[in-house]
Amino acid sequence: MVLLRLALKNARIHFSRYLAYVLACTVAIIIYFTFTVMATTPKLLQDIAQQQQLKLALQITSFFIVLFIAAFMVYANLFFVQQRRQEIGLYNLLGVTRRQIGSLFFLENLILGLVALVLGLLFGVLLSKLFAMLLLRLIAVAVPTPLLFSWSAVGQTVTMFSLIFVGLALLDASVIYRYRLPELFHQPVLHVGEQLNYRHYFWGGCGGLLLIYAYWSAQNYAQAVRQYHFFGVAAFLILPLLILVAVLLGTFLFYRASLALILQYLRRRKSFSYQGLRLLTLADLNQRLRQNVNISWLVTILTAITLTVLGSITMVYAGAQSILNDAQPVALTVDRQLSSVVKKELSQAQIPIRRTQTATLKIIAARFKIHSAIGLNYGANRGPVSVISQTDYQAMRQIQSNLPAINLGDQQAILLLRKVGYAGQAADQSGFTVYLNTPQVKALKVQQILNAFPYGSSNYVDETGLVVSDHTFQRLQADIQTHPVAFDFAHTKQSERVSNQIMQRYGERNYQIQSTKVRPKFSELHFHLVQPQQITNETYAITWTNARYPQVRGLRTLFGLDTYISGFVSLIFIMATGSIIMLKQLATAAENREQYVLLTKLGVSLKAIRRSIYVQTGMTFLLPIILGMINAYFALHILNVWLNQLDLTFAYLIGLFYLLVYSIYCWLTARVYYRLIRPK
Repeated sequence: MVLLRLALKNARIHFSRYLAYVLACTVAIIIYFTFTVMATTPKLLQDIAQQQQLKLALQITSFFIVLFIAAFMVYANLFFVQQRRQEIGLYNLLGVTRRQIGSLFFLENLILGLVALVLGLLFGVLLSKLFAMLLLRLIAVAVPTPLLFSWSAVGQTVTMFSLIFVGLALLDASVIYRYRLPELFHQPVLHVGEQLNYRHYFWGGCGGLLLIYAYWSAQNYAQAVRQYHFFGVAAFLILPLLILVAVLLGTFLFYRASLALILQYLRRRKSFSYQGLRLLTLADLNQRLRQNVNISWLVTILTAITLTVLGSITMVYAGAQSILNDAQPVALTVDRQLSSVVKKELSQAQIPIRRTQTATLKIIAARFKIHSAIGLNYGANRGPVSVISQTDYQAMRQIQSNLPAINLGDQQAILLLRKVGYAGQAADQSGFTVYLNTPQVKALKVQQILNAFPYGSSNYVDETGLVVSDHTFQRLQADIQTHPVAFDFAHTKQSERVSNQIMQRYGERNYQIQSTKVRPKFSELHFHLVQPQQITNETYAITWTNARYPQVRGLRTLFGLDTYISGFVSLIFIMATGSIIMLKQLATAAENREQYVLLTKLGVSLKAIRRSIYVQTGMTFLLPIILGMINAYFALHILNVWLNQLDLTFAYLIGLFYLLVYSIYCWLTARVYYRLIRPK
């Protein structure tokens, strides 16, 4: 009972120090409980088509949340024990055994864990419905959201975090038990005034050069990758790998040595440093940064990774949306043999058809060669292409607004190529020749490259096509002809359901196309239709039926789920890393209090002292975030070159959110720090 009362008293006395730690644990418990209760509530997911995928994603995320928060809690607890070594030593001198001291810290840890667990479960129950509604909104699913509560989720949460808290308590007790009395009163020496030598200049210079190399290579990726052309196509991956290594090493050396050089330069500039408390501020800031090299580097890298992941989700979604727009830009396309049946089904379902359009595509052999925008050879295309006439192309513009107007001569063509949108390929090349294996037309000059396909790229063999003039189209002798029919109607629940039914009935029907000879010369390259059982060599397939709206649903669900999970995981990351930095800053307050008391006796105003503390705390908190945002920007720039997508709005918003949250942490830390060192 004595130990329990003492543990309660210590927990109350040190609660302000443990507040950030308890808050981070509480947020993790809230999110873990929310994800678990959503995964274990059948009524919530029963009307969602991808319920198994959603359930699995929530469960996997919960597991990684536990791993991350457990690592944070281990670090924080070891830090707490380290900070209270003198208190432990005093207990030892008073005759308290190390077993009793270990039991005392064991009880303290359990009390803090119990507080976090109760708060986490309470707010988890209150907020779970709100979080579930947010998820359903992101994946565009309109289902009733009941009040979420599950004893199974409560049991899993209590069991998981109880095991973590008990394990941490045992860890603390074991660490305390291993301490020797001299170690408890030994304070580490801080080399605040350490002279900079040639090693600092060398490593500081290396850090700066590595970051300059990484940033320049990322910003000028299309030009920089040409210097690695001897690696061939592998240069696409080798250069980003080199940039990654340079950023990791450069960032670490920046914190280890480059910052010390910058601060020394500012201290030596008397016109700058001899104003107010700037000299003291720079000295204390140097001490803080030297004590936080590893955590600052870790926060910078994790911030860059998190923002890159969140930004890439948006870019990948935009890329997937672009692929969908290219592959299936209209509500439904079917082969002419199915058009009457599909039209009847749409009519029976009372889906108003706004417009229909039919075209003829001729499949012939062609070859061409283009080069990428970054100097690597795109490669020679040799195989079948689908050819559409200019009239059919222009007619389809009434349904597809993204098709640009064209005007072709008899010797001109427009190349349709979806692959040109990847890995920095130039979409505006022109002037090269496409050779055709037809007796009537041997070659055409490419006027433009487009990745916008009339009827969608899924209706073109190998997603490659040509638009030619009507006269040229009539002269072409086709190996095979296809006749896609486009149906344009609005996206509603009914139209999505009927589109799914049509795909289930007819989605497996397709054309199987292969060459008439195995490895023929180009002059002998022709194609014919085969049955699946007759396939003997490379085959190209064109499906008869392609529906847009079911794919829109799947894409929206995937993007919404990724955004939801990434957002909550990043929230835990912010809380954990912000708490660690806050704890490390407040731990130095007691050591520096006498210094600030002496300054006040010398006539320095409290306002100047407070300004100095806010500047130091702001640099300590915000520098890793700002540098992480810079690293993320250049990483996303490389992804943008690969994907040709320039929608980074979501990443910018997340970055601003990071700055806002860390600014709040910074303000709270500086405020508490000032209260701790302020003279009584």
